[in-house]
Amino acid sequence: MENVTVEECIITAMDGTDVDLVKYLPYILQDFWDIGTPPDEIIKLIRKNLSDYSKLNVLDLGSGKGAVSIKLASELKCRCLGIEAIEDFVFFSNEKSKEFSVDGLCSFERNDIRTRIKTLGKYDVIILGAIGPVFGNYHDTLLQLTPHLNSGGLLIINDAYADDNCEKDYPNVLRKSELLKQITDAGMELLDEISADDIPGMDEDYDDQFENVQKRCMELAAKYPEDKDLFWGYIKKQKDEYAILSNEITPAILVIRQAE
Repeated sequence: MENVTVEECIITAMDGTDVDLVKYLPYILQDFWDIGTPPDEIIKLIRKNLSDYSKLNVLDLGSGKGAVSIKLASELKCRCLGIEAIEDFVFFSNEKSKEFSVDGLCSFERNDIRTRIKTLGKYDVIILGAIGPVFGNYHDTLLQLTPHLNSGGLLIINDAYADDNCEKDYPNVLRKSELLKQITDAGMELLDEISADDIPGMDEDYDDQFENVQKRCMELAAKYPEDKDLFWGYIKKQKDEYAILSNEITPAILVIRQAE
């Protein structure tokens, strides 16, 4: 993925196809704080699988507007570093951390996580919250991130997979068996998992999110009629993605660690 631009990575993570949309994402997503990754579920998984929470150092790659890191710091008193490519989101995150009085525990920076990871040390938890295949497939991603995990550390990935008997193939969506194979081949193991079916109200959340995205895109289409095809195209893409997430593939939060 090193030959792919940051903008291309961002738009892929946001289920779009046109990089021209990137500059409009802060407006389109103004109604959301947590973008794709439910912070409360991340907190539950960390509470379940780790201890000494206040001593944890967390790395949040593709941190969006900072919801996961800020709520983790607020609940668990752990330290969090969030790295995000969209400047407006980084500014929002830093302001929000002050609002929650965790600016002494959380810091956010604008950077390309693909290059920044090479300069970072080790962490107890590394989170990839619905950012897509920025580091490549699961095998390549794990090989790049494992050196940055402390002993006993966890890698938490918010993603989706298809059942082995799914009749369709989807770009960047692995069958469950292939996902597990890539994890194993990287010397890791799946420790825990929360699927969307385990989270009450997820379908309603998808509906609300789509309505907000559609509303903001329509506002932009009215304001910038020369780019209306861009915004209407994103509405259609989002509608298709929400339908797939609701019916055909399994969104899940995966907890992965070094194999014992």
